[in-house]
Amino acid sequence: MADTEVKQEEVFDAVDEKKAGDIETGEEPLSAEDAAAALDAENVDASLANKLTSAIVPQTDDPETPHLSARVWILGTFWCAGMAAANAIFSFRTNSITLDPTLAVLLTYPLGLALAKFLPTNKFSVGKYSFTLNPGPFSIKEHVLISVMASAGSASPYALYNVVSQRMDMFMGNDKIDFVQSFFWVITTQLVGFGMAGLARRFIVKPAAMLWPGILSQTALFVSLHKPDLKLNTWKMSRFSFFWIALGGIFVYELIPNIFATALQAVALLCLFSSSNIARFLGSVSPPVSGAGLLGLTFDLQYIGAGVYLIPWIYQLQSWIGNYIFVYLVAIPMYFTNPFGHPEHLGYGFEQDRIPGTNDTLPYFNTNSLFNKNGIYTRARSLYQKPDFSLNVTKYNEVGPIYISDLFAVTYLVDFIVLPAMVTHVAVWYGKDIIRQFKAAIKQINDETDIHNKLMAAYPDIPEWFYGGWLLLWTIGLCFVCAFTEFRMPVWGVILAIVTAFVLLIPIGVVLGITGTQIYLNVLQEFVAGLLMPGDTVAVMCYKSVGFNTAYQAITLLADLKQGHYLKIPPISMFAAQIYGTVVGAVIYLGVAWWMMFQESIVLGSGDWQVLGYLTFYNAGAIWGAIAPARFFGIGSVYQNLLWGFFVGFFAPIAIWAVSKYYPSKNWHMINIPLIVYIGGSNQYQNFYIVAPLMGFIFSYWILKKYPDWWKKYNYVLAAAQAGGVAAAVLFATALTANNINFPVWALNPDPVNSYFDYYCYNLDAWGNPTA
Repeated sequence: MADTEVKQEEVFDAVDEKKAGDIETGEEPLSAEDAAAALDAENVDASLANKLTSAIVPQTDDPETPHLSARVWILGTFWCAGMAAANAIFSFRTNSITLDPTLAVLLTYPLGLALAKFLPTNKFSVGKYSFTLNPGPFSIKEHVLISVMASAGSASPYALYNVVSQRMDMFMGNDKIDFVQSFFWVITTQLVGFGMAGLARRFIVKPAAMLWPGILSQTALFVSLHKPDLKLNTWKMSRFSFFWIALGGIFVYELIPNIFATALQAVALLCLFSSSNIARFLGSVSPPVSGAGLLGLTFDLQYIGAGVYLIPWIYQLQSWIGNYIFVYLVAIPMYFTNPFGHPEHLGYGFEQDRIPGTNDTLPYFNTNSLFNKNGIYTRARSLYQKPDFSLNVTKYNEVGPIYISDLFAVTYLVDFIVLPAMVTHVAVWYGKDIIRQFKAAIKQINDETDIHNKLMAAYPDIPEWFYGGWLLLWTIGLCFVCAFTEFRMPVWGVILAIVTAFVLLIPIGVVLGITGTQIYLNVLQEFVAGLLMPGDTVAVMCYKSVGFNTAYQAITLLADLKQGHYLKIPPISMFAAQIYGTVVGAVIYLGVAWWMMFQESIVLGSGDWQVLGYLTFYNAGAIWGAIAPARFFGIGSVYQNLLWGFFVGFFAPIAIWAVSKYYPSKNWHMINIPLIVYIGGSNQYQNFYIVAPLMGFIFSYWILKKYPDWWKKYNYVLAAAQAGGVAAAVLFATALTANNINFPVWALNPDPVNSYFDYYCYNLDAWGNPTA
């Protein structure tokens, strides 16, 4: 692959104008083999990845650099345990927040330097082994391993949703579940995915084409803190200085929309131009009432994210085109034409949401709520039948069929499109490369044409048989847990969920590695489970957790292995840090969550502790478990036509691939159907459709093209600074709110309880009082 890179650069433009057999480089005709290589999707992606990473990813290494040192275990344990405990508590809050691992990365740097200065350098011996608490200067490899432990520990175990939903009295209240059962359930679901990650690493980590845009900001941060700076004639400020100045500036700026002027988080421009009902419907950005978000703006960077700096513009553009199509050209017209026959009450909202001074209410458009046959909001848990929480058929027949909002229906449509599209896109464009890498894996052949693969060859890798044995061991353990605890599910269900996750892992990883967009399996797993085990709510929820979390944990390890690949950290050390952080974090997360469920000082289910995250998971059990997909999407159901999404998703990438055979170009494979259809969805602020693409265009296209030296030196560093500055500001604002310290209400700082960010769409003032 590397042998063709120089020729590719010479012929790419010509490829777009001539057919492969007629291409010339200016010196001699290009052979058919080299022309095919120039059009190969993986080669094109590898060339792009090299351009985007060459200035930030080190291409040298010292294998003697300290990595899994005592400092790593000390600081890694501190952050892993502390962040797990804090996030477990925060997960029960109404407005749940999560301590961002970026904060641990930033604070670890001075702590690591301090330990390097003050810890003793003496060597200690245990038998034939010796070690020291202080191996020398604090290294980039130690810093990365500490961040791996912190990230693994701070992430909520997905299986904890099952524990809380089944054990907590306000939900299922199953007192047969004890801590020991919960411990084995959480640990097995957390660890099983790491085996399949190891088996997939040859396809998702080692190829140069797998850019992994999402980890480049942290890579830039580590390099800025530890490596010599990039020397340029024009931009003199060091990356180190730029990072801290940018972080401080972003932190100060973020205090404005998070404390002093919260209305800037979501600005409904259309409502400011017009007070008509249609303007309020189309312009409102706040869920669940209305929220189409046309001309919606945000000045809060937490809604923008770092993807505007990290993801290549060609992929950002496709994502925004897809969002515009499915929200503005599909969902909104669906509301007006009403193809699903929604009751009028659903279309026009509730009496209590009536706009003051008018006879109209805003539609229920941007919500994930359920509505009965009369359009009245229905709680999912009202459909459960105790003690097994199966469907209460009598109750369902009284209120059914169940309806959902138009935007929620479109969200399901794109979920049905994206999964088959992901499989066929990867198959037609990368299938032969995956087969080649699979054959190389069987023959134990390593690709050393890439500089990073060459440097990583200095470190022993974990063999496939180990990862395979790990996957088998924890699969067996999970089967026992599901067979003998209250987290019940048939053994065949465990195996099917894991196999499904394994089959889809490579397509998910390829799309993520190239575009920076992660596609999740929760809807697919719920759909399959609901079809195979209709009415068995507990089994469906457990199937969902196994299938979803197995793939999610696998992707987490693959991302960390790619980070280690970029920064030349031994794979064994990365694996050890991941396992340690996951186990310690899971135990502490579960322990603190268990304590929260039974403590008496905080009344859960009210005020600031409404446990909405767990409530959403519990309600989803009613949709997919109790009601089951057949009643929602089966033949003769209200939403049966949404199933055409599977057909469209399967054939759309094939159609594009077929066209490419008649009109060869290096760009066809970049038309990414899974990315186009994977929209933001419902039940969130629709405030990012203007500012985010504008920022993406500026940083990922205009600056890259006009000021490439600035982009190479500072772009990824700015992404890291934004993540850190936003996380620090949100945490500071949350701390103030938790202590009842609030900035006074005024026009740009509406009452958080009685009003909305875009209160003017509802004929209210900032205090929540009617203005008409």
